[in-house]
Amino acid sequence: MPMLNLSPVLTSPMLLDTFTVNRRQQSINNYGEASTTVTANTNIRGIVFPSDENDLKRLPDAQIQAKAITVITAFALRGESETGTGGDETQFQPDIVVWNGDSFMVRVVEDYTNYAAGFVLAVCTSIDLVDEPPGAISPNYGFGNSPYGGVYGE
Repeated sequence: MPMLNLSPVLTSPMLLDTFTVNRRQQSINNYGEASTTVTANTNIRGIVFPSDENDLKRLPDAQIQAKAITVITAFALRGESETGTGGDETQFQPDIVVWNGDSFMVRVVEDYTNYAAGFVLAVCTSIDLVDEPPGAISPNYGFGNSPYGGVYGE
């Protein structure tokens, strides 16, 4: 087990972002029809950064940009799974992370307990047909403007 504890870094206010997690619980009736109950968990905190799958794919009849993010958080994100034993088996569809106006489905969940107790790393892929362009949510960020108000150098 690594002797490195990344908890202070992963909880630094300078790195944390806020997002929403939609937990989707699925139930199947006697006719095999599935219904999904969505529970929104708001103001979840974690580190969010772009993943490596953000390239443009040019097809003969369309252009698609698969957008992906990586999330490191103490919130227990989950992919497709089931819990329970015997007759009480609850099934879950993968969580949806809503960040900066876009929806991302959890595709990979890695346990980060060796580096920070209770943390997970999740790779999430966009499920929106068209994503918000970078900077559309906070237009004053970057380009000489401070994210805390004002202009750099004042």
